[in-house]
Amino acid sequence: MIPLLGRARLLCLNSPLNPSGTALAPDVLKGICEAVLTENLRREERGERPLYVLYDQVYWMLRFGDTPHATPPGLLPELQPYTVLVDGISKAFAATGLRVGWAAGPADIITRMSAVLSHVGAWAPRPEQVATATLLDQPEVVHEYRRTFCDGLRRRLDLLHEGLQSMRQAGRPVDSIEPMGAIYLAARLHPFGGKTPAGTVLRSNEDVRRFVLEGAGLAVVPFQAFGSTRDDGWFRLSVGAVSEDQIREALPRLDAALQSLR
Repeated sequence: MIPLLGRARLLCLNSPLNPSGTALAPDVLKGICEAVLTENLRREERGERPLYVLYDQVYWMLRFGDTPHATPPGLLPELQPYTVLVDGISKAFAATGLRVGWAAGPADIITRMSAVLSHVGAWAPRPEQVATATLLDQPEVVHEYRRTFCDGLRRRLDLLHEGLQSMRQAGRPVDSIEPMGAIYLAARLHPFGGKTPAGTVLRSNEDVRRFVLEGAGLAVVPFQAFGSTRDDGWFRLSVGAVSEDQIREALPRLDAALQSLR
């Protein structure tokens, strides 16, 4: 990792993760932090600018089971001068469109960020900012909301994950990773080489995406949309705008579509 960090100015990390719905384990995150600190000690000796970490934790409240939440400064206090934490309400509070967010980090960096923002001319309206501050100042309300909201998300993600696992056990070319956080499920749909009833051979993620949409009425997003270069069948499925009943209805349609391949 050190050679890669040597060419970087900013390392962006996100946990829980979009698109996978997984989270960085504390020991893994600590290993990354130690590598950054080692790189910065090297840079300090050479009089070079440090490497900063932008830690996006906008999904941190949406965690399930025993999934822990850790931050770089929490694991390695020496990294605090090089870390900027960013958060917001759009995900954890289902406030899509209300782009109220905040950052915390070294005073010199935050001062410069504020100066840039003052010239941008576009930010969350003041009433939204005041309302957000009022909400966050009521921890018991936030706790109760989070409990209810997370329970609903977890039920929908588990329903989707368990449905795919049942198909996998039945021999269908699917798989999924147990959800740990956020609103996403990482699912592998890999019926490559299969021929649809219309005679189309599925050779790529785009072929599979189109087949699943048209054959099962299920919208999936290939990992290529997030930077992957491989046609390996991995897709992001979101439960942000569906109900448990809709998931129960969609799973048999997917199973039937997969069984229709020859």
